[in-house]
Amino acid sequence: MNNTTMFVTMASVMIGFILFGSSYLAFSYRKSRVLVWSLFALAVVFMTFVPVTVAIFFATAGQ
Repeated sequence: MNNTTMFVTMASVMIGFILFGSSYLAFSYRKSRVLVWSLFALAVVFMTFVPVTVAIFFATAGQ
């Protein structure tokens, strides 16, 4: 695995964790449900879809 792929995956997961925390914080402070669910949805995307997409493209590149 090259460094770029690793750093993109790590950054994506870190952003996902930050968004999960922000979603919980918005829920705790009783912000709008749209904000809470939007942050949660973005967290799921950054925690799952981005790393999986990076892994699939890395695997199909033949490296």
